[in-house]
Formats: sequence, C-alpha cells, structure tokens
Amino acid sequence: PPPKLAVVMWLLTSVGAVFNGITLLILAELLAFTLPPLYEKYKVQIDHYVGIARRQTKDLVAKIQAKLPGLAKKKPE
Repeated sequence: PPPKLAVVMWLLTSVGAVFNGITLLILAELLAFTLPPLYEKYKVQIDHYVGIARRQTKDLVAKIQAKLPGLAKKKPE
C-alpha cells in the first residue's frame, strides 16, 4: 500500500483504540457547530497563523526533498 494510506490507517487505528464510535460522532457534531462561529470571529488571526504554518511546512518539505533525491519534484519541461 502507498505510504499515505498506511499513515492514515495507522492514525485511524490509534484514534479508534482511544475513542468509541459514538464518542467520535458526538465530537464531530460538537466541532461542526462550534468551529464555524469561532472562525468567523477570529478569521484574521487564524488565517495569519495558518499562513505561517503553510510556509514552514512548505520550507520543511523542500528541505527534505533536497536531501532525498528520490523525492525531488520533477520540473515540467
């Protein structure tokens, strides 16, 4: 299986070992009704920090790809 699938399956197994299915549904419902109003209220701050996290993630991925020749992005011709 692809590495991403393996990571997702591992995460799901870990979460499933800690939480019951009903508990996950209750948490999902709680978050679905709580997060949108919080985002609307703090949109500027959230967008700022998400932008910082994206830049740092992009830089980290670029550094890893530079060190591992098999993961380097192929340039379009």
